[in-house]
Amino acid sequence: MSALENLTAKFKEFKPTTWSIKNRTSIYLMMLFISAIGVYEFVTLPKEQFPDIVIPTVYIQTVYVGNSPRDIENLVTQPIEKQIKGIT
Repeated sequence: MSALENLTAKFKEFKPTTWSIKNRTSIYLMMLFISAIGVYEFVTLPKEQFPDIVIPTVYIQTVYVGNSPRDIENLVTQPIEKQIKGIT
């Protein structure tokens, strides 16, 4: 047995790869067909010039009588905002 026969006896043939190598024209035609379908789908995809984008926002208003605005923001509003950010 020659070295080449020894080597081929050890490895199994992967039939789809072998078929692809032998039938290059078929592979090129399938690739062209799939690419044409992709281009067609891209062109016919519905598009909007200026789509409506909704950004979720939450407004928080806190009232803490007798404290400065800075204290209310640091002690009440920011902890509430952190908790709400953790929810989303």
